Parts: sequence; C-alpha cells; structure tokens
Amino acid sequence: MDALVEARMTARERCEVAVIGAGPAGACAALAAARAGARVVLVERAAFPRAKVCGCCLAESGIAALAAAGAGDALAGATPLRAIRVVSGVRAMTLRREAGVAIAREDLDARLVDAARRAGAEVRFETSARIEPDRSVQLTRGERVSTLDARTVIVADGLQGGALDGVPGFDWRIAPRSMMGFGALLPSGSLDCPRGEVHMHVAREGYIGAVRLPSGEIDIAAAVAPAALRSAGSVAACARGLLAGVAHDADAFTRARWRGTPQLTRVRARLAAPGILVAGDAAGYVEPFTGEGMSWAIATGLAAGELAARDAEAHLAWAARHAALVARPKWRCRAIARILRSPALVAAAIAIGSRAPRPFERLAARLEGAVLP
Repeated sequence: MDALVEARMTARERCEVAVIGAGPAGACAALAAARAGARVVLVERAAFPRAKVCGCCLAESGIAALAAAGAGDALAGATPLRAIRVVSGVRAMTLRREAGVAIAREDLDARLVDAARRAGAEVRFETSARIEPDRSVQLTRGERVSTLDARTVIVADGLQGGALDGVPGFDWRIAPRSMMGFGALLPSGSLDCPRGEVHMHVAREGYIGAVRLPSGEIDIAAAVAPAALRSAGSVAACARGLLAGVAHDADAFTRARWRGTPQLTRVRARLAAPGILVAGDAAGYVEPFTGEGMSWAIATGLAAGELAARDAEAHLAWAARHAALVARPKWRCRAIARILRSPALVAAAIAIGSRAPRPFERLAARLEGAVLP
C-alpha cells in the first residue's frame, strides 16, 4: 500500500460508494460505480491472488455481462467448454454443450479488480470491513483502525463475510437440509478430466464437479450433506468416494489444500436498507448445480454498482432489481436440487439421456450448462 493510502487510513474518510469484498460481485460493483462517475473504495480482507471454493465455470450470461461492461478481456485465455459428463453410480451420459468457459478464480478475480482500479476505484487489500449501526464502515488493517463514510455501501463479502453482523435485520435464513461446500485444486494427472469437459458425479449424499483449468490443474468443487462429510472422516476421503472410478492419485487428494464453506442454501432476511445494498453470494445462495453462481454475482454486482452511483435512495429500488435478475433462475436451480436428492430420478434420467441425448442437450442449453458455479 502506498504512502498516500496509508495516510488516508489514519483519519475519517468519505466516498460515494464503498464496496466490501473483491470477488466477482464486489469487483463488478466497483467497476460499474466508478465508470458511472462515483468515487469508489473497494476493500478486501484477503491478499490477492487467493483461492476460493468455486467450480471455476462461467456461463453464457456471465460472459455476455462482462463483455457489455467492457471487461470481457478478464476472460482472456479461458478454456471453452464443449461437453458435460454426468455420472451417477454405474450410469453416465455425455451431453454436447458448447457454451461457457473455465477459468481459475484467482485469475478472474484479480483481473476484475484491475478493471475496477483502471476505472478509478481505490482498492485496499488485507483490510476487513464492518458496518456500524450508524452505517459508517469500520476498516481494520493489522492494528490500524479507521472509519469510512459512504453514501452507499455495497456488501459483497460472500457466504462467510461478517460486514453485516452488527446491522439488525440482515440475518441469514438457512435451509434446514442445506448442503456444505468444499473444493481444491489437484495436479493434472489426479483424475480423468479432459480439457473442455465438465464432470459431474451425483450421489445420494451430494454431488461433485471437476473441470480442467487453462493451467492444466483440475478444479474440484462439491456440495454434500454435512452428515456424509462427517461419515467420510475427511474432505479428501469424501471427494475420492464421490469421484470413484475416475480418481487415480489418492495421495494427490490427501495433499490437496481443501477449503470449505458453511451450509450453502440460504437467503438474507432483507437485501437493502438506507445506505446499504447486498449483492452476490452475500445476498443469498442455492445449491450450485446449474453453473449460474458467478453469472448471478456478476449481474447483481454490476447492477448494484450502477444503481448506487446514480441514486442516493438506491435501497428503495434494490430488492425489486435484484429479484428481476435472479429470482427465476434461482427458483429453477432449487427445483433441480430437489430432483438431485432422488437417486432413482437421476438414474432414470441418465439411462434415458445416454440413449437419446438431444432432449437433455436442449435442456442443458436452457439451463446455461450443468456445471458448478
């Protein structure tokens, strides 16, 4: 951090839009607000680059949204996806689906933050943020604590963020049977996963996806029942069990740096209050089978940033705007998640699809690709 930014952090500051969290939603919010002419401060608790639990696949709508925002170059070098292989027990089907790309989150997030910075946003890494009852933002970097006053704060700190913990009315409502997520990067030869093909393995206890990244590494991301994870004894053992038949290097699974998430399916009690908008995963999440998670984050981030920059009363319009962007696809994703909890239905679908794939390929096209977000 340069001397000018260090000096600014010693006193109370002001900006028009503060954004908490530099994932796709937060970076896109900062980008949109800065391009709309607002003075923007983007804060992120981690140092970049940093790994995330993510399927690392971006669907068509997310690609289009980045292009429309002038940030399409963030996907340079991404791997085009051409097929989806769905496995359940001994049954499997492969669907042609030439849409979407695979890209490492470390690369995508860093590039989107760079785009926000080039647009004029001030970016502060290794800085945690917490909204106080008076709507000011307390910033902490090491032992240094400062206060940021913003006309609008966009909270995009994900499922595990704590920026809203001190603000009444933003509690999580977690689905009773919600699954937990985990993921890791594995070396190239750890399992069968051709470039450009997404593997999805579905079981009674949950599902796991694998995709080869441009680097050659294989990204693994899963959503499983908490009881199944406990029964497996370790995340690595759970992953190997779900990927039985394609996992070759047991030691690679054991050595991998696994990361986890809290229970996935949840919503906020509300998404806005005077001076506060919530976007991306921080606003709510559903089980991530349809591959739209990052697209939702990008869309809601861009919309929140533009609205916050242009409207001092942005909170009045945000709930309706957010619902218009994600309510229908999230309902569809919930319906698919319910089907996945029935092994008999999944097995029947695969049995039919392996013989007559075209109807399923058309369905996959409508769903933006059955891949992890």
